[in-house]
Amino acid sequence: MNIEKVKQEIKGPASLIMLPFKNDHELDIDNLKNNLQYTLDEGMGNGRGFWIVPCGTGEYLNITSDEHKSIVETANEIGKGKIPIVAGCAGINIKEVISLINQSEEAGADYVMVPPPYYDAIDEESIYEWYRILAESTNLGLVIYDQSWRIGLGTNLTLPLIDKLSKIDQVVSLKYGSPNIFNDTIVALEEFSSRFAFIDNSLGYLASVSSMHGATGWISGPSSWWPEFELQILDHLESGNYKEADKQHAIITPYMAKFHGEFWKASKYWHNGAIIKASLEYVGLYGGPVRPPFRELNKSEKNELFAIMDDMNVKKQ
Repeated sequence: MNIEKVKQEIKGPASLIMLPFKNDHELDIDNLKNNLQYTLDEGMGNGRGFWIVPCGTGEYLNITSDEHKSIVETANEIGKGKIPIVAGCAGINIKEVISLINQSEEAGADYVMVPPPYYDAIDEESIYEWYRILAESTNLGLVIYDQSWRIGLGTNLTLPLIDKLSKIDQVVSLKYGSPNIFNDTIVALEEFSSRFAFIDNSLGYLASVSSMHGATGWISGPSSWWPEFELQILDHLESGNYKEADKQHAIITPYMAKFHGEFWKASKYWHNGAIIKASLEYVGLYGGPVRPPFRELNKSEKNELFAIMDDMNVKKQ
C-alpha cells in the first residue's frame, strides 16, 4: 500500500469515539451521528485527525456483530470522504475477527484496527501469525494495536516482531508507544517510521517526542469533546513548535490524572469511557451510560470532573 498516502490520512488526533447507549443500554444511533458530526463541525477532517470507531475505550468488546456493522455504517454515512474512518475489530476467535473486518470494509471503513488476542499468553510467532492471517483477509490497511501494559503475555510488540511485521504489506500503521516503553518507542520510531504510520499511544504525553521521530498521529480522548484544543496541538507539531505543543497538552494534565490516575484505586475504579462520556455531557453532547459490567460516573464524581473542566475553560456548545 502507499504508505505516504496512509500517513496523510492517519494523521493528527485519533478521536476515540464513544458509543452512546440509552438508559436501557440499547445503542443510540441518533446521538452517535450527532457526536460524530460535532467533531467535523469543530474542525476535524482529512489531514486533521481521524476517527477510531468503534474503539476499545468506546466499549467495542461490549457490542454485538450487528451493532458493530451499524456503527461503522453510521460513521461512513456522516464522515465518508470528510475524515478517515478506522474501525476497531477485536476478539479472540480469529474467524469472528475476520468477519468483523470484512463487514467493516463493506460498511465503508478506510482502515481496521485490531488488538492482539487476549485471555491467554502467546509467543511472538503466534502473534505474527495472527496478524498475517488477518492481513490476508482484507483489502483495507491494517492498524495493529499494541498493548504495552501486557508485557510478559507475549501480546505486545517487541522490536524484532515489528521488524517481522514490516514485511506484511497490508500492515500500514502501529498504535504504539507509552512512557513505560520509552526507549523502545524511540528506537521503533527511528527504525520504522518510514514504513508505518505510527499512532502515539501515550494519550498525548509523548506526542511531541513521537512526532519528532516520525509519528503521524496520537490517541486522543479529548478530540471527541474538545476538537479545537487537540487541533491546536497538531498545528504546533506541524510547525515544529514542540515546546508549545507540550505546553498545550499540559493544560489538560489535571483532567488526564482523573482519566487514568484513579485507575489504580480499587475504591474508585471506572472504565475510561465513563470519563469521556461524562465529558461529552459537560460540553452539551450526549454521553449516556456505560454498558455493564462497568458503570457511569455518579453525580459526585461528575461534579469533581466538571470542576476540573471548568478550570480548563473547556469549550461548550
